[in-house]
Amino acid sequence: MIRRFATLAWTCLASTVVSNSNATELRYPEVWDADANPSITLDFDWLTIDPGFGGRPFRTRALGGSVPGPTIKLSPGTVLNVRFRNLLADQPESYKTSDFGRYNMYGDADMANLHFHGGHVSSVLPADDTTLVVHPGRSYDFTVPFPEDHMPGLHWVHPHHHGSSSLHLVGGAALALIVKDAPNSLPKEVENAEEKVLVFQDWDVPTARNIARKAGDEAFASSLDTIEGGLEVGQRFVTVNGMYQPTMTVVRGVWQRWRILYAGWQDLPLKLFMETNEAGCELQLLAKDGIFITDYPREITKTIPLPPGGRADFMVRCSNVGSTQFSALTRDTLTVVSQESDITRVDARDGLASSAVPEDSKNDTTLLNAQVTADLTPWQPASYPDYLQSVMEMPPSDGCTCPFVLKGYGDTSRMNGKTYRSGNNFQHTTYLGAIVQRELVGIYEHSYHQHIYPFQLVSGFEETEYFHFGDWHDTLLDGEGKKPSGVTTWVIRYQTTDIGGKMMVHCHNTMHADHGMMAKEYVREVAAGAGGSCECGIFGPISGPGLIEDDVGKVTVMGSVEEEVEEEANEEGLDENGGSTISYCVAVVTSCAAMIVSLSLD
Repeated sequence: MIRRFATLAWTCLASTVVSNSNATELRYPEVWDADANPSITLDFDWLTIDPGFGGRPFRTRALGGSVPGPTIKLSPGTVLNVRFRNLLADQPESYKTSDFGRYNMYGDADMANLHFHGGHVSSVLPADDTTLVVHPGRSYDFTVPFPEDHMPGLHWVHPHHHGSSSLHLVGGAALALIVKDAPNSLPKEVENAEEKVLVFQDWDVPTARNIARKAGDEAFASSLDTIEGGLEVGQRFVTVNGMYQPTMTVVRGVWQRWRILYAGWQDLPLKLFMETNEAGCELQLLAKDGIFITDYPREITKTIPLPPGGRADFMVRCSNVGSTQFSALTRDTLTVVSQESDITRVDARDGLASSAVPEDSKNDTTLLNAQVTADLTPWQPASYPDYLQSVMEMPPSDGCTCPFVLKGYGDTSRMNGKTYRSGNNFQHTTYLGAIVQRELVGIYEHSYHQHIYPFQLVSGFEETEYFHFGDWHDTLLDGEGKKPSGVTTWVIRYQTTDIGGKMMVHCHNTMHADHGMMAKEYVREVAAGAGGSCECGIFGPISGPGLIEDDVGKVTVMGSVEEEVEEEANEEGLDENGGSTISYCVAVVTSCAAMIVSLSLD
């Protein structure tokens, strides 16, 4: 049962210059508590920023008035209400994906929507339906119920409009979303640790400029021209919380909880690595993609191959006075400085900083210097929700093993040899209660992401520090490359427990997704005994039991005037690239009349 309602909003001031160029100490996104803050909206608008790349400040599109946007926090059982306002203005000369021959190409630079990445939430409007289109000057009220049994963890929010996803992500439009831990549910050292949200973003300026110009997005392309620095790294920068090469000061010997989000959009894992480690920092894995691992603490000593869109929680402790240099995407990214502090005395039993210990017990023999703080306690949650029950030993349901072959680049981007089609066009179908298996090919160079249901890693790979059999993910990239025997086929499995509707799957290299490396599955809201069955390789329209009304063939478009547009794909007219005829029905409502306008677009 849903027990809380929260509405979020942020007002973004496009005239404000957000500068990090003279501030080397790492700053953190503002936190918005969705359990406590009602009746505010989230704006998508231009923002002038200076991350410290060199050159003049430049304009980019931002969510919530900052890059990255504010961190949303909510509890399981909360209904998240977000009024999303697209405050951009249309560029008349920019390309539109509805233009002839331009479907599955860059375009629609100023159209947007929101995706609640990682959330086990419905894809049916008014929830997380990424086929929604919000035109410039229009808004949409999202209502996204997070189930009572939703696993606590780190997720994120970003625009996901087909054709402009790359433009918006490369410009930094993203924010973290945290489903809160229940009180007293974690080990003491985790519950009492200071939390640090670290949003890593990839600013590949030459590639971004090229995408913008291909989309006719001259406003963004010309803005990127003002960036003058970084020639020695090919003008490809990595920022942490919107800052270029910041410093993070920590107290020696004290555990922190780092919640790392890689808001990535290209084809490389983050490759987070300690180039030097004078501070003696250690990283112990706690969770991946917002899901607690079962063998915490898992020490990670090598490169962290976080895929684009992936998240990871680490417990981090630096035992020496000194500095540690982290690199990401092979670039110097973050300097951690470990130093002594007046609060470095801790209770070895609980891992509490001395500020939490009564003054009259400071000399107790149980109080130790931070360099010998308590070790981490092995732990896993007392229980996992139904959608995260292990399926490692459960065979897939009849007919529910289907492939996804990710292959190609640019206009050759394909999933199972097909490009994305809007409307009633699906590759596979499942049903509630099914044990679903997917066999992934090509993820040594393409990152696989699916909405709604996380998946368990079953077979087809060699275990590493980071990837273990039985781990849960919603985004996956084999950063180690092909096995010597040939192309790697990763086998993943999950159970469709409770949420039906269309389920988007795609490469999280959004350049590939924008060019068509994206597909839809459908989870029928019906069980096996009531007509539910799986089907693979449909590549076309679906019908029959368990389809949610208005969820299969219609796309809601909030137009540039007071209108709501519903799109239905004409299966007969769609070509191999998903182009050709798309019909629109536009209801235009004014104060004195209502009229229906029919349009035909290629």
